[in-house]
Amino acid sequence: MSCSNPVSYYIPRGYSYVERSIPCGSTDHRGDRAICETCESSPAIMQGIRAHEDAMDADNDWLRSAGWGEA
Repeated sequence: MSCSNPVSYYIPRGYSYVERSIPCGSTDHRGDRAICETCESSPAIMQGIRAHEDAMDADNDWLRSAGWGEA
């Protein structure tokens, strides 16, 4: 679904910034999915990522309606 290209983030630290690189498809420091420019520009890959996220949302909705899952 995604590649292993590095995705760079600049995170504030004090009066400066720290660069962190993580692989594409991993969770970033904000809890979102890191997506590289190559994958972001591919409609097929982005469609797969959106379908996966929709399936996760549907699972969480079902679990929530049954009294389980995330709040």
